[in-house]
Amino acid sequence: MKPSVLFDDLMKLHRPYIKYVQPLLDEYDLHSAQWLVLKDIAAHPNTTLVQISKRRSIEKPTTRKILKVLNEKNWLTIHTGEDKREKLLNLSSSGRQLHDTLAQRITELQMSLLNELHLSDQEVLAATKLIDEIYHTLLKHLEHNEENKK
Repeated sequence: MKPSVLFDDLMKLHRPYIKYVQPLLDEYDLHSAQWLVLKDIAAHPNTTLVQISKRRSIEKPTTRKILKVLNEKNWLTIHTGEDKREKLLNLSSSGRQLHDTLAQRITELQMSLLNELHLSDQEVLAATKLIDEIYHTLLKHLEHNEENKK
C-alpha cells in the first residue's frame, strides 16, 4: 500500500465529519473552528491566545477572531495575567454549560457512528494511537522546518 492512501483517507474523513456534526453546532450558531477553540479552553483553563494557537496549529490572527466571537457571545471570561499584556482565558458559566451540553451530544453522535462499525475498544484505541503518532510526528517535522528557516 502506498503511504498516500493512508493520508488521503485521513483527509477525506474531515469534510463528511464536519457535515455530520455541523447541524448540532448550528443550533448554537457555532462553526467547527469555534467549537474546537471552546473545547481547547475547557481542557486548558487559564490559557492564552498563543497557547491555543500552538495547540490547535492555527495562526494567531485566526485565533484572535474566533476568541472575539466567543467573547461577544459571553462564553469566555478574560483576566489579566502576571504579565499585564497576557490575557488568561476561561469559559464563563454559560460557556461551560454550552461546552458540557454540546460535548455530550457530539459524543452521542460519535458513539452512534462507531457502534455501526462494530469496532472493538482495542481497534478504536489502535486507530486513535496511530492518528496521534502521525500528528505528533508531523508537528516535530514542522518545528524542525521552522527552526531551519531561522
